[in-house]
This record gives sequence, C-alpha cells and structure tokens, in this order.
Amino acid sequence: MATWPVSVVVLYTQVDALVKGEAIDLISDQETARVAHEIASGLAGLAHRVALAGVRHDVARALAPYPPSDWVVFNLCESLGGDSALEATVPELLEARGYTYTGAPAAALALCLDKAHTKDLLARHGIHTPRYAVVSSPGEPCHVPLPALVKPLAEDASVGITYDSVVRDEAALARQVAYIVERYRQPALVEEFIAGREFNAAIWGDNPPQPLPLSEICYDDFADPLQRLLTYESKWVEDSFAYHHTNGICPARVDDALRERLLATALAAYRLTGCRGYARVDMRERDGVPYVLEVNPNPSLASEGGFVRAARAAGYDQAHMAERIVGFALERATLAEAEKR
Repeated sequence: MATWPVSVVVLYTQVDALVKGEAIDLISDQETARVAHEIASGLAGLAHRVALAGVRHDVARALAPYPPSDWVVFNLCESLGGDSALEATVPELLEARGYTYTGAPAAALALCLDKAHTKDLLARHGIHTPRYAVVSSPGEPCHVPLPALVKPLAEDASVGITYDSVVRDEAALARQVAYIVERYRQPALVEEFIAGREFNAAIWGDNPPQPLPLSEICYDDFADPLQRLLTYESKWVEDSFAYHHTNGICPARVDDALRERLLATALAAYRLTGCRGYARVDMRERDGVPYVLEVNPNPSLASEGGFVRAARAAGYDQAHMAERIVGFALERATLAEAEKR
C-alpha cells in the first residue's frame, strides 16, 4: 500500500466528438481536462507525486506507465469515446487490474446514470422523489402531471436540459419527448416539476459518510417559476444569462429542522445507491419535504463547481479537498487488505 505522500495519476476523459446529442454538449466533456489539470496542480503543490493520463478509448493503455503497486488513480473519467454510457466500465477495469482509485464503483455509476432505476430504488425505500414516467415515443401515454420536466433518461451534467424541457401542455410534452428520443437516442424521463427551493448536498467519505455544508441554488432573477432550473447553459455556457444568475449559496440559509431533513435524505440516498468517496445529491423542497432529483457520484470537482464550493465552506481549498478524496480511497484499500487477512 502507498504511503504518504502518494503517487497519484489523474485519469481523465479526452473527447473530440460525441456519439449523440448536441454539439454544445461537448463543453462539459472537455471541461474534464481543465479540472484534471487543476486537481493535478493542487496535489503536486502538496508534495505528492502526480501524473496526468488522458484517455479517449483505451484505459489500460493510458495507465500502462503507472503500475497499480505504485500509483493511486484519481478517476475523472466521465465517458469513453464520447459515450457517457461507458463511464462505469472504467472502475471495472481499474478493479480488475488492482488499482486503488477514487470515487464510486461501477455499480453506483451505472445505477445513477439510469435516472428511472435510481428513482424507483429511492421510492421503494421511502425516499421522496418527483413522480415520473419513462416515455419512448411522443405518442405514448404519460400520466405525470403537468407541468413536467422532460430530459434524457441516462445523461448527466444537465445534458439535454433547456428551458424548453419544462412542458406545460400535451403538445409541448410530445415535442420534447420526440426531441430527446431523436437527438439523444434514448427514452425520455418525464418528471413532475417541483416548484420549490433547490438544494445540493455534497457528501464525502465512507466510514461513515459525512455531509459538507448545504448549498441552495439562487433563482431570484427568474420571475417565471418554471424557468427556475439548472439547464445545460446554466452550468457550462459562461456567456449565458443563466450561467451568471444561478449561483449557489453555501452554507444555505435554512432553519435547523429543514437542514437536518435535507442532509438525512441526502445521506440515505448516498448509502442506498452505493456511492463511495464523494457524491452530490440534488434535491427540491416542497412543504418541508425533501424530494431527491438526482444522485451524482463523482460530480464535477471544478474550482467554481458546487462540490468545491461546499468543501471551501468546510475549510478545504480545492487541493486539500482532492487530497482528502485520495485519502478516502487509501482508507478503503487498507480496510479491504485487512479483511483478506
């Protein structure tokens, strides 16, 4: 097992083109390279030995110079070959080759990418989530009450979400389902629109997992409640109005009772979906009840992103946050070795 300081190879996605979706969706995939350099620079500044390994298709080839006996993998891969459906294959390969790696295992990544399976699991365990339906064609019956949010069934990073995604009538619902099916080559998830406050709960660690300070998304500059959502532009398009007017407030200004309910819900969702190392749980609140929108294993660690914002509120800069995440991976590996004895 590696000793401190650690040799860390930051493994990240390199994407030249996508296999589906809009051309603009490439922004979030290419952002991963910038984040990888931020993480590598931060860890190197803390005296760790650091290497960068970009991967397009062949993870084994990218890692060939870095034997698992000597290197910990900081896994920032979000797709392979421009296909987000292959994200879960990366930790599978890392485990098969004996690497200690950061973040979620394959099962959690695969589960949380499929939003319907995640919501079904949450609901079966008593965790509130907006009512939903999976719709494969625009003419298919859908009993989700309107207004509703229509998005791809299996994408992350708000891919496929625009203000047109919130539909108010049957005609708009049919148009948006047709768009998702055609452009993203998958069914649409039609989800009840919860018109309430929106929160992000960053969770990290495993034994036990711990919440970081709660964040709330500020939608004060949006008069229409149906435009109060995090679209793709609001996360990734820096010259858009939405990007500059959907800021996170951290710590969130909530009373103790609501904070406890939100964090308890987030921790339950983290454990239930098998997240590991670090994750972010997105929720809305209606009448004091938290509704889980999505569980995001291995969320963005960009310096301006929500997870880093929460870590800063807890006293960690980006570099020390990354070091702590590496530490969680090493702790897990140490426990696994002890169990084998």
